[in-house]
Amino acid sequence: MKRTIRERNILFLCEDNACLSQMAEAAARHLAPPKTRIFSAGLSPSKIPSQVYKVMEELGISMSGQRSKGLTEIPMDEIDFVVSFDDADRQCRALPPKAKIERWSIPNPSRADGGNAALLSIFRAGRDAVDRRVFALFLDHWRNVA
Repeated sequence: MKRTIRERNILFLCEDNACLSQMAEAAARHLAPPKTRIFSAGLSPSKIPSQVYKVMEELGISMSGQRSKGLTEIPMDEIDFVVSFDDADRQCRALPPKAKIERWSIPNPSRADGGNAALLSIFRAGRDAVDRRVFALFLDHWRNVA
């Protein structure tokens, strides 16, 4: 039985669009099925830490060209699924009413303190948690592709 592919627009939302949502966007672009558009944004965008690029490159996922974005840069009326890190969705009035919202409670590595080796370990743990969740989002599609 051949599976019908429908268009889907996914937004990864967080407060700063600097760490977890960036990792999720990069991983999702790497794994997304056809006709899936991936976005990330933050309520108050800030600079992406260098550790984010480094730990994603360790998985073979390039983040070149990715930058922190605000909600005004996202086609909000086209979004049908939102992954909210913690409760960012509750602070956002711009989400379309039709969008399904799923909250992921993953500790934000960019809020951690420590030396470079300790920080990289914390960023890797965040990356791995995000990667598992993103993979699970698309698992059903790839499992059923004929």
